[in-house]
Amino acid sequence: MTIIARFAPLPALFSMMLISDSAFTDTGDSRAKAPESLFPAALPEVEASYRVVVNGIPLGLNATIRLTQEADNYQLHFKVENRLFRHEEIARFDWDNCVARPHHYSHESAGFGINRGGEIVFDWESGTAKGSKAVYPLVADALDALSVAMVSRCNMAKADPAFAYTVAEPDGLDKYHYRALEPETIKTPAGEWQATGLERDYEERGRKSRFWAAQELDYFMIRMDHQENPFVRGRIELTEFRYLNESVAPNPERQAGSTVSSR
Repeated sequence: MTIIARFAPLPALFSMMLISDSAFTDTGDSRAKAPESLFPAALPEVEASYRVVVNGIPLGLNATIRLTQEADNYQLHFKVENRLFRHEEIARFDWDNCVARPHHYSHESAGFGINRGGEIVFDWESGTAKGSKAVYPLVADALDALSVAMVSRCNMAKADPAFAYTVAEPDGLDKYHYRALEPETIKTPAGEWQATGLERDYEERGRKSRFWAAQELDYFMIRMDHQENPFVRGRIELTEFRYLNESVAPNPERQAGSTVSSR
């Protein structure tokens, strides 16, 4: 297998890494407010780094997730890159106690013959999603491919057994379905975590995604495994995590279990 062949499936893998798959309506109401004792009303600003492994081979790629609060909304930035390849996703959204309203989403991949990109402008006043591949009506609870990762943290905090979201993508609306996995201890290069997991259901046979989020980090993702087909398996694992403002770091007393980390 050439190095180009190993990199070819990466955009598909990267679009999964935030519980999005480049990416929802709850089986009840996924946008309902989570109890404040389980999840903070405001999102703390954080930065997390990950290593990327495909088919058991570390690729020398650095992945970063950075969540910051702008003047009147949040920005979530996801980037994977090395000298030869780069994938980037950026989303801007409002947040109010587990309810997200997206404003703009974009993604871009470049390297090894890959040059892909797309974006969506959410025009809530007209109820229209202006995607780079299509313009179509929005639904009230539509999310984008990154803000969905923040909302799913609330579902995990509430221990919802299954849920789904409506996702606005550059070419139209889609729906993604998830089910909860049993809590377990997950080891990463950044330490050992008491984690809650999700599995993404796909229509395509042989395709599978699993995600784990640390209770101690208010259910921020620490690992993602994705199987694109029987021959391609990818993983990202947390290597470093930090709060950009330590004064808003979650209170560990709210979390279940014990955690050992090397942050």
